[in-house]
Amino acid sequence: MSILDVLVGVGMTTSWPKVDHAGPPRSLPVLLDGCVIGSLSSGEADKVVAHLRRLKVSAASVIPDDLEVGYVPLSLGGTYPGLYLFTSPSRFIRPVRNISIPSSDGKDIEHIGPFEQVFMEIKCPDGGNGGRSTTFPATHEELMPTAMLSVVANLTPWSDHNQSPRNMYQCQMAKQTMAFSLQALHSRADQKLYHLQTPQTPIVRTKTYTKYSLDDYPSGTNAIVAVLAYTGYDMEDAMILNKSAVERGMCRGQIYQTETIDLCEGKSNQGQRIFKREHSDKAISSFVDSDGLPYVGQVIHGNEPYCSTINQVTNSKRVYNHKGSEMAIVDYVAVDTKNKQHLQKVNIRFRHPRNPIIGDKFSSRHGQKGVCSQLWPDIDMPFSGVTGMRPDLIINPHAFPSRMTIAMLLESVAAKGGSLHGKFVDATPFSDAVKGANGKTETESESLVDELGSMLRARGFNYHGVEVLYSGVYGTELTCEIFIGPVYYQRLRHMVSDKYQVRATGQVDQITRQPIKGRKRGGGIRFGEMERDSMLAHGAAYLLHDRLHTCSDYHIADVCSQAPKKVMCHACQTSKGMETVAMPYVFRYLAAELAAMNIKMTIQLGSEAGA
Repeated sequence: MSILDVLVGVGMTTSWPKVDHAGPPRSLPVLLDGCVIGSLSSGEADKVVAHLRRLKVSAASVIPDDLEVGYVPLSLGGTYPGLYLFTSPSRFIRPVRNISIPSSDGKDIEHIGPFEQVFMEIKCPDGGNGGRSTTFPATHEELMPTAMLSVVANLTPWSDHNQSPRNMYQCQMAKQTMAFSLQALHSRADQKLYHLQTPQTPIVRTKTYTKYSLDDYPSGTNAIVAVLAYTGYDMEDAMILNKSAVERGMCRGQIYQTETIDLCEGKSNQGQRIFKREHSDKAISSFVDSDGLPYVGQVIHGNEPYCSTINQVTNSKRVYNHKGSEMAIVDYVAVDTKNKQHLQKVNIRFRHPRNPIIGDKFSSRHGQKGVCSQLWPDIDMPFSGVTGMRPDLIINPHAFPSRMTIAMLLESVAAKGGSLHGKFVDATPFSDAVKGANGKTETESESLVDELGSMLRARGFNYHGVEVLYSGVYGTELTCEIFIGPVYYQRLRHMVSDKYQVRATGQVDQITRQPIKGRKRGGGIRFGEMERDSMLAHGAAYLLHDRLHTCSDYHIADVCSQAPKKVMCHACQTSKGMETVAMPYVFRYLAAELAAMNIKMTIQLGSEAGA
């Protein structure tokens, strides 16, 4: 018995070649994996779909449990109606509970696909009907309220208390976290790897965090955060970090980069080159060992050698120098021993230390991103009058009213209570909507704030998570009580050390003599047409002249004022009337290009007053 036999048994008319069948609205076509297999009466379609869904969840059925039953009903101007069935492999499916089938032993779980769920009535397990009319009652129910969220979105604590865009920002930034991304770091040769040195597990976490065992791959640090306008260096999402906390190891990390040297790449000299250092070459002996490879743990600065090879036929040597001006440490050297005679391929992994500095980007798990504006000394940070603690991080209170990230405030209170009681706090979103078998929610208290506040009050702290702080500079009590507590902060991979670009003089283009582009090559930043327009709009014409001429391709050329020709006056055959004029070199290049096309450019000179 097959799917076709089941459909025929419930009233489907099989389609035959060269036989006309009635179409919508009287009957609907039935397609299986894109092929038309018959037609079905419009009035019987709902019963057939319900019957197929009952067969899907029953164990002793020929209908596969991943069958996608896409029933498109009749509509005005909508999708073409019909019954679309899919059984092909590698389709996205997800589980929901079929509440139209009475079951108590878990036999009501049905797997549905993306095509059919658009035309289904699926309600949330909060006890309500989602505002549906009685004409279209819900036939299915989500297993949990967080089923609509992705894996990354499920990691945000109490995301139902945040503004929607902030949750989406966090989903993007969670992928940019500088985290403890793998366990087998000693045997990896990734092209580029960001690694957090001393991560911590979050005190406030969701059930998903435990489900996916993310304690093996933590991605942040529990920082003591004070919401305070302090020193003015925390304006516009900037944040002040405690210098002593950073020196103790908070948010420290490294970048691992692997250089692969393969001597078999060129077919002409295959087998001729080997890794080796000449014994007479004393200049590189402090960087490169006798086998031509670097010492593990060696500190290498810009343009210093780290590898040496020798051609056995020509006896010529090649030294590989470290690119860029940044210091690196040789962390690991892996050799490929497929060739038994001589090494032909090595992977050399460099470690670049990346400790937090001014300009590095940080973020909480609620889309509250910002850059470090100051590493403030510990003695100048405000301190608590009760515990004497100093915050690791200070964030401006203006970050909260317009963003409405209430979950970050809840996390601070919850983490404070959790750390005082020595336990983790469950922060799964929509937990108050989940009802147990007795019809009550999981949380006993009336509100989340009451539950968290009572945890603090039990340990002698303020119910709302605020404390009296004293100025670290004057020693006087701050006017207001300050909201302070632990928040899980992530260090993002956007660091100023990898982005800064500065140039005074340097390499220029051979043709135009203008600065080249590219940060790695020491190039400049393009001053384009829109930048030129903004300078003109501000009336800063002399600054424009400085950027586009003096600091770019400044050139002095000889121009004849008598016969209007440029550079050398062959027409006059004399040096009289020759003037020295400053101009962009690209202008001279343009005159040469036009001359090559037999177009004469004339230049009329005048005094400064008349020009």
